Amino acid sequence: MNPNLFDDARADRSEYEAVRSIRALVPFVCPLILLVLCTPPGLRAQVVPVVPRHVEPYSVDSGLFDGPDEGETIAFQHVVASPGAPWLRLHIADHYLGAGSYLTFTSLTDGASQPLDARMIEHWFNASAIFFGDSVLVELHVAGGDRGVFFRIEEILVGEEATGEDGIASICGASDNRTASSDGRSGRLFFGGCSAWLASNGTVLSAGHCVDFDPDDTPAGCGPQLPDGILDLTGVFEANVPTSFANGTTRPAAPEDQYPINLNSVVWNFDGGCQGLGKDFSVFTVGPNANTGLRAHMAEGFFRMTREAPAINNTIRVTGHGSDAGTANFTNQTHTGPYQGEVFQNATDISHTYQVDTTGGNSGSPVIWNTNGVAIGIHTNAGCNADGSGANSGTSFEHNPLEAALDNFYDADTVHVDGGMPALGPAENGTVFRPYNTVLEGVTAVPTGGIVIIVEGSYPGETMTINRAMTLMAPVGTVTIGN
Repeated sequence: MNPNLFDDARADRSEYEAVRSIRALVPFVCPLILLVLCTPPGLRAQVVPVVPRHVEPYSVDSGLFDGPDEGETIAFQHVVASPGAPWLRLHIADHYLGAGSYLTFTSLTDGASQPLDARMIEHWFNASAIFFGDSVLVELHVAGGDRGVFFRIEEILVGEEATGEDGIASICGASDNRTASSDGRSGRLFFGGCSAWLASNGTVLSAGHCVDFDPDDTPAGCGPQLPDGILDLTGVFEANVPTSFANGTTRPAAPEDQYPINLNSVVWNFDGGCQGLGKDFSVFTVGPNANTGLRAHMAEGFFRMTREAPAINNTIRVTGHGSDAGTANFTNQTHTGPYQGEVFQNATDISHTYQVDTTGGNSGSPVIWNTNGVAIGIHTNAGCNADGSGANSGTSFEHNPLEAALDNFYDADTVHVDGGMPALGPAENGTVFRPYNTVLEGVTAVPTGGIVIIVEGSYPGETMTINRAMTLMAPVGTVTIGN
C-alpha cells in the first residue's frame, strides 16, 4: 500500500522506517538572560482538518499487450469514475511498461492530462496526479518492441465536499486584511491542510504539526495525547492553486503544478499542542513534475533564508494558503504587518512574533522579512486577537535542530554558495544562512568527499582547480561558472 496516497491509519508502519524524525520533548523554560519576549506555550498550532476524502475499491486490469514493430499504439482505454466527486486520484497497484510504454490520465471534466512512464511512476509512488472532476480516462500506450506491457488499478482516492471546518483563525484586529497572491514559491499540501514553501537549498519547508498530527490538538484545547513520531504526511505539493468551489471545497492544481512528496526525505519535529513554541518544523524534498520534467524550484523559484532578526516594527509578510470564505478557501493569500520580537523559551527553542493576519491552513507558510524578501522562519501558531492584542508566531531559523536539518540535509559535510544572498549580518561562513558568494570559496572550504550546494545564477570570472573528491549540486536552477 502506498502511504503517499492513502490514509496513514491504513498504512504499513514499516514503510516509514526510513523517515528521519528528530522529535524531542523539551520543557518550557524562559531564562531571563535570553529573554526578548516570552510567551507561555498556550498559543495554538494553526492546522486544519485534512482534505476530506475516502478510498474506494475500483478494479481495472488492462491485460497483457505487445507493442507494434515500430511506433506506438493505444492498446487499452478505460474511464475511471466516481459520480459527483470533486476530484480523483488513481493508485497503480501493479504495472510493467517496458522501455518506452507509458500511461496517460486525462480528466473528462477539464481535459487536464498527465503522462507516467516507468521511471516517473516511481517518482510518483505508483499514483497519478490529483484530477479535478469525477471521471478520468486512463490510456495505455504500448511502444514498439515492448512485450508483456500491462497495468492494474485496485483502489482510487475520492475527494469529498468541504465539511465547513476551518481550523483556527488568527486575525490581528477586527478585519481580515489578506489579499490574493500569485507567489508560486509558497504552495499547498493538498491533503494536509497546510502551507509549504520552496527554500534555497532545494528543500520544501512546512510546520512539524503538518506532517505528524497531534491526536487531540483541536480548537477546543490541548489534550494529553502527543504525536506518535510516525509520519502522517501524504499527497502532493501544489503551486498556483485555483479558486475553490463556492462552498469552500478545494480544487486541485493543474497536473503541471503538482509535485510528489518524497516521504523518505522528511526531517521534522513536533512535540504536540501546548508543548512550547519555537521547535515546530519539517523539511523534505519533492519529485519532478511528470508533465514538464521540472522540479518545483526550477519552475517556481525559491526563498532565501536568514537567522538574523529584523528590528522591532519592521514589516513582516506571511504568504500561504489559509482558510477563508467560499472560493478563496485555502488559496494563495498574503498580508503584511509589524514584527513584534523574538521569543527565547530556552537556549534552543526560538520563535518570531508578528501581527500579520493568518487563518487555519497558514501553518507552514514562510515568515518573510519584507524589506529584502528573505525568510526568517516558518509560521506555526495563532495568537492574534480581534481587539488588536496578541501576536502570531513561527519557528525561527535560530532553532538549532532546524538549522542543522537545513545545513546538513544532503550530507554532514556540506558547504553552501549563493552569489545572490544579501548581506544581513555576520560574515559568510558557508552555511545555508550565511553562504559563500563565490564557488571558489565553497570548493576550497568543503571537506574531501563533501557537497557544495550552489544556488542558481552566474558566477563570472571564477577559475579553480579541483584536485580532490567532492560533489557540486545545483538544486534550485542553472548555475554558470566562469565567462
